Order: sequence, then structure tokens, then C-alpha cells
Amino acid sequence: MSASIHIVQPDDSTRLTEIGQLTALAYLSDGLVDQAHPYIPQLKDARARAEAADLLMMTNGADGTGPVVGTITVVPPGSEFAELAGDDEFELRMLAVSPLERGRGIGAELTRYAMERAVDHGARRIVLSTMESMHIAHKLYEKLGFVRRTDLDWTVIDNDDGTVTKVTDAEAGDTVRGTTAIRLLGYSWEPGSARA
Repeated sequence: MSASIHIVQPDDSTRLTEIGQLTALAYLSDGLVDQAHPYIPQLKDARARAEAADLLMMTNGADGTGPVVGTITVVPPGSEFAELAGDDEFELRMLAVSPLERGRGIGAELTRYAMERAVDHGARRIVLSTMESMHIAHKLYEKLGFVRRTDLDWTVIDNDDGTVTKVTDAEAGDTVRGTTAIRLLGYSWEPGSARA
């Protein structure tokens, strides 16, 4: 089956809804979050990602009219969606593949395309973070040449009011005990380094 990758515009309401639902479904189906998790609204808000970054989608079919099977966001320097990126770094966020379409190499193809797009826009380094429990994602990123960076690790703490607090591992300490916390692992890649 053929597939194609496209940039989604902020006014493409139908595709934005589809991408938001797919992103949330991917995280839910992997047990990374539940319906009540404060991250769900961010996962569903594809419009915000399309307005502040390059929101990519892969669709079945070469003409881009088929259903969305995967998505990733390429975050430029200075974007509100940057979590780790410094001034001259791009960041990859919210890679999601439909649970029904896994095993086809969609995640790898989307990530490669996102890396190329960032480099085409002048990226000197690309960073990303992934939940500690996302072992398949770790293998994917390492296969593509990303290097594990413990200095980029951080923790998200869920607050009772539905907000989250982001802390570095060094800051986390006793703060994490007795709370719902998710540890994220940092990775980086630089153009010219090896990749699959």
C-alpha cells in the first residue's frame, strides 16, 4: 500500500481533528496516559501544533486523500512547543502511529522526513524526549542515529488541578514521591552524524 507525507495547514479542520484523535488514541492504546490525563487535550490539539510548528501527517495513498496513519511535529527554534530545544535546535514531538497500522515502518519514515525537513530549515541539532517506558521509540530513535543524552532527561509531575510541573531530574528528588510523575529521556542528533 502506498503512502505519502504532507504538511497540515492550520485551516484544515478535518485533518486536524483526525490527527488529534489519532495522536490521543496512540498514547491511550499504549497505556501511556488515560482519558483523564492532563496531556490528552494537548495531544488532541493538532491546530495549535500546526500554527506553531510543522505538523506532518502520513496518509494511505499517494495522493494524500486517504486516512491519516501517522503524525509527527517538527518544532522550530523559539516555538511555544519547544520543551528541550535551545536557540538553534529543532525538536521532534508527538510521534504517533495508528495502532492498526503499526509494523509498516511508518514511525521511522515520518521521523526521517521530519529530520530532513528540520535540516532543510537550518537545524544544527535536533532534540527530542520520550517517556522512559516507550522502549520501541527508544530503539527507533537510536536506529536513526539519535544519541542518548542524560543531561536532557526531565520529569513531568501531574498536579491535582490538572496542570503539570516540569522539573529536571536533579530538581525532582523528593518532589516526585507520592505524585504521579512521568520521566522523559532526552536524545539528540546532529546533521552529518550516522543514521539509518
